Amino acid sequence: MSTLRAEILQGLYPANTHLRQEEVAKRLGVSTTPVREAFRDLRAEGLVSIDANKGVVTRGLTLADVTGIYELRMMLEPMLAQRACVQIATTDLEEAQGTHDAMEATTSPEQWSLLNEDFHVHLVKSQMDTRLFDMCESLSLAARPYVSLSMHVNEDIMASNNREHAGLLAAYEAADVDAVYAQTRSHLENTRDAVVEYVNQWLDTESRLQRKSG
Repeated sequence: MSTLRAEILQGLYPANTHLRQEEVAKRLGVSTTPVREAFRDLRAEGLVSIDANKGVVTRGLTLADVTGIYELRMMLEPMLAQRACVQIATTDLEEAQGTHDAMEATTSPEQWSLLNEDFHVHLVKSQMDTRLFDMCESLSLAARPYVSLSMHVNEDIMASNNREHAGLLAAYEAADVDAVYAQTRSHLENTRDAVVEYVNQWLDTESRLQRKSG
């Protein structure tokens, strides 16, 4: 799936491109089963839509969409983090630290993205039974294709995020709820700004590809 995801994010398939299971499987040299599973995962990430009539179609990424997602995340996630800071277990902090170490060690955008999700879940695991957690998780899932895009356009974002994660971990370890709130919001703001920049680049690339194909 990582190959197909990267191709979509790199603009090989512009928005509204129909992806045919057999053609993708033949090109990648695999059976149709992993391709079908990849389509389901890509739909969960918001990169494709699956319709009974139209089949699998790539979705466009928009600035309005990403801006709206991050505005909501910046309102809700700092509150979730502040509550989690009070109740976080030592084992969850240790898991978050271990995940952070793995993130610093990897150079793979795909691996880093998966670890990034684990890192943030470890920090707020004490709130998993709350409605606020569910809302934040839904928004995080909606943001996933945009974060993946930024990873492929510029891998330097991984290093800056790693530095911010280190500061966030320190705030949790100190049980400083105000710092956790402020750093969570700042982290989201910085991520939004980076993603918006890279979405702009992606849209420019896609527009040029469409003009050439036209």
